[in-house]
Amino acid sequence: MKKKIFISLILTAALLASCSNAKVETTPVTEETTTIVTTEATTTTTTTAETKSTTTSETTSGPKPSDPEIKDESETLKRVTFYRDGNPIKAKLYLPEGKGPFKTVILLGGMYVDLGYYSGKAQIFNDKGYAVVEMSPTNNKLMGVYQIPEFLGDFVYEQMQDMLSVMDDLKSFPEIDSSDIYLFGHSIGGLGAVYAARERQDEIKGLILIEPSFQYPETMLFENEETLRKDFYPLLSELKVPVLIVKGTGDRPDLTDFEHFYDKAIETIPSAKIVTIEGADHPMHGEPGNQMAESVCENIKGW
Repeated sequence: MKKKIFISLILTAALLASCSNAKVETTPVTEETTTIVTTEATTTTTTTAETKSTTTSETTSGPKPSDPEIKDESETLKRVTFYRDGNPIKAKLYLPEGKGPFKTVILLGGMYVDLGYYSGKAQIFNDKGYAVVEMSPTNNKLMGVYQIPEFLGDFVYEQMQDMLSVMDDLKSFPEIDSSDIYLFGHSIGGLGAVYAARERQDEIKGLILIEPSFQYPETMLFENEETLRKDFYPLLSELKVPVLIVKGTGDRPDLTDFEHFYDKAIETIPSAKIVTIEGADHPMHGEPGNQMAESVCENIKGW
């Protein structure tokens, strides 16, 4: 009996010794493999050195405010809702036939025009190989004091912010070549496009201004955004990208003073060109408006 107990003690000691010498395999936590998992309507995020992706769980109530919502209407037309500070920026993305990514025109239109107003012009750009994002700013339907030039500063500032927000979100669209972007502004949208271009010159190929409202900066006040530049023509002189200004000969009588502002802009902007479309009115209606789009495509080819 004592012999059996002695043998059992020896075996137990050997077993304990082998356990103490065993190596424990561990997985080091590195930047290449970090996984955070939460529950109850939250998100699962996986980060690697090569890719970063965020997947929203099925129980989340909807997309984050910054995520664009995309609805395909056809292979070449998408309805997109961008968001800035939770506020919607309605847009249409017109795509050329074929496979992208495509050089892209971001189009900021005149005051209060409905989304789709530029669809005919967008088709002309598509035929030339450009994608077009026609955006309707968050303040596009505001009325009242925003119609008075003295309050247009804040109106223009908000539209500039919307344009910059759209630029940022387009980087995640596989159809868009974010290294080949052009800003297009019509009428009051021309002012928002100028300010946006000044902020992001390194990110765009050029600036297209259709009958821009250069008569307003002399009276604009920026009540909510006092840091925005009021010295408009010195600001124009800082534009290093090519600038195309298009004007028509069929303007309303109250817009006859545009010539003075355009001439001053051409003298101020280092690399600018002005094109005149015979018979085109300020809204660029009809065939003269189509000629405008054709002329723009021809003039920006070498940018």
